[in-house]
Amino acid sequence: MKYKKKSVLSVVLAAVMVLSLAACAAAGEKDRDGFAISGESLDINNVALRPDGEASSIYMNADRKLLIPLEYNELLQTETPENDENGILFTVSEIASIEADQAQGGSGEGAGWLFSIGVISEIQLYDMLCNDMSGVDVFARDPDGTYYVYYHPTDVRMVRENYDDDESIELWTTLNEWAWSSVRDTFVAENDGLIAETFGNADLDIYLARAAFVDSTAYALSPSTWRPVTANGVYAEPYVMRLIRNAQVEALDNETTAVPDGEYIFLNFPNDDMRFDFFLAEGSENIYRQVWSGNEQLFRINFADGTTKASEIMQEWYDALAEADMMRELGYTPDDLIGRWAEKIAGRGVVTITQGAKGMYDVLVEWSNSAAEKYIWEMTARPTGAGGVLSYENGRHLIRTYDSDGKFTEEVKYEDGTGEFYLNSAYELMWRDDIDGAGENTVFVNAG
Repeated sequence: MKYKKKSVLSVVLAAVMVLSLAACAAAGEKDRDGFAISGESLDINNVALRPDGEASSIYMNADRKLLIPLEYNELLQTETPENDENGILFTVSEIASIEADQAQGGSGEGAGWLFSIGVISEIQLYDMLCNDMSGVDVFARDPDGTYYVYYHPTDVRMVRENYDDDESIELWTTLNEWAWSSVRDTFVAENDGLIAETFGNADLDIYLARAAFVDSTAYALSPSTWRPVTANGVYAEPYVMRLIRNAQVEALDNETTAVPDGEYIFLNFPNDDMRFDFFLAEGSENIYRQVWSGNEQLFRINFADGTTKASEIMQEWYDALAEADMMRELGYTPDDLIGRWAEKIAGRGVVTITQGAKGMYDVLVEWSNSAAEKYIWEMTARPTGAGGVLSYENGRHLIRTYDSDGKFTEEVKYEDGTGEFYLNSAYELMWRDDIDGAGENTVFVNAG
């Protein structure tokens, strides 16, 4: 389906309506149904009034909304294909370029293309991350695990009979600036349930994705002063996703940037002559060195949250590999962790591990903080590596408070905990809790 030009009168009337409501929004008024005009976009006859006062035409597809500013709508062709086999929801192109291409004997297909927005599955995302993504930017996901992609040309799609027309060039530039800088943020804001989420596509991002999602990828990790360890069946995905989600890689100037002092953890891909060195020194935790075919280049990872440190994630990843390696050497299996384990010193904490469904393991941790309060953790863990290590990513922590009658209330603290359980050489259960270190310096012994 294609939407082309609306009549000038309809656009003007709609603009007048929404602009008159802008005054109401400024005054904090509501409509007849109590709709808070200033809180979100107000839709009138397929025209939306944004909280910032911008009036836009509304295009819908698969219950998703795309806003095109009224000042650009007359200049653009917006397509909303139904059930597109490639998941495309919207495609926006400049009409002047389409018409100029047709006037020169072309079909108009691809001319003036500014962008498309489409959807992909999680499996499609994993495959996409492992390869070059030029012209493709993931920018959001929904609670069902569907990802939203912004497709854009990597070449100039402007077409004119006369390219010396400064006004046309200025207009084309303006449209591209709007498409690149505004469309994705507005799309996320206007569609319920979407969460902004991006992924980079530097060499590091691609190789990390392959380590996580391509089984045949050979890699090894090692501190600069210790022997390397290989995957050993350890799932790389939890570490990789933390490194590449909402993070952008920046190339540093080798001439003006000193190589950080001290130790580093290297990630080596021997079959591709590619290595990445992650520095551990304070202040350099997000700097890495890429080494390939005799070349070296320094980079920095810029995480959106401003707090994530790449070197800490790499250290956790290495520790998981080393633990799996040790478990393999000790001969432990995941089933060796099944049972009831009591905290070694006072016995107030108990870990119960049982066989779950589909090769998973159910874990319950109960810790009596007082007679009236109990801390509880619940999680489903999966075997990691060739030894007896169980890792989890869905830890649910709650506090249960009892009254004098034995009745209780529960306060959920979080539901996205990560960590792992493993056995030491003395056949004692160890617990690494990534959220608040609940299992730190604690040993559990078998209690049946």
